[in-house]
Amino acid sequence: MRSLRNAPFALLAVLSGCTGIPTSPTCDEPDHSCNRPLGNGATSLQSLRSADPAQRAPAGVTVDARSLQVIAFDGYDETSAGAVGTVYVQQVIAAGDTSNRFSPCPLLDDRSARVCGISTYRAVFAPLAYRPSVGDLVDLSGGVYEEFDCSGVCGTPAQPFPNGAFLPQVNGPTVKSAGVAPQGGPLHVTVADLAAHNQELIGTLVQVDDVTATAAPDRRGEIAISPAPNAVALTQEMMPITGVTAGTHWAHIVGVVSYFYTPKLIPRTPADLVR
Repeated sequence: MRSLRNAPFALLAVLSGCTGIPTSPTCDEPDHSCNRPLGNGATSLQSLRSADPAQRAPAGVTVDARSLQVIAFDGYDETSAGAVGTVYVQQVIAAGDTSNRFSPCPLLDDRSARVCGISTYRAVFAPLAYRPSVGDLVDLSGGVYEEFDCSGVCGTPAQPFPNGAFLPQVNGPTVKSAGVAPQGGPLHVTVADLAAHNQELIGTLVQVDDVTATAAPDRRGEIAISPAPNAVALTQEMMPITGVTAGTHWAHIVGVVSYFYTPKLIPRTPADLVR
């Protein structure tokens, strides 16, 4: 987590919802949202992440979510095509009925609350030079909620994700710095949980113990860690993963849960892979 080197001003930024030292009497944020009170966002991530379509906000709804915590920022261009800038954020919500560990969002390990996660696509940052770090608090505004399923886009011919699966994301938001806060640890799950409850876990930070590669990296660099079909795979979206063959074992892996035709786990740094 970044340190609060200018603590008095940083605290003021958190309380006011504004970022950067003012240089003019007018708001210079891209979405003109400087003066919204902290915590007054209209969108809860729970409303975007419910597994029940009747309870989930419809695709296309405008997102205004406040004080979300950054768990990862993708600054690694693995394809050399400029594919960087995805922000992964979480929001803690009340536990409610704890009979279902994973829905509407997964419970923390101590079952005291739930955590909902989501990622951004084509984000704009405020201030423009800002790039989020793990532990930052950010506001998302101006983007729309999407349920990306690859229809008409992926493959030749284009093939949507199977079984109605989709990747929830916020397209085109302004991501505004709103302070920093201590970050909780990852959720502890199993490889079987990643396969069975992928939709609920998407966007959350998890730890999986006793992991073994079932094959060498494929042509996309993905590393299967469970048998096909619907194999869970590590991806190299945020960093290169080298020296892996079938049978490579890790004591534990920390990463962000995602989906692209099959469940994915995305380590963020080498420290997330412990052999």
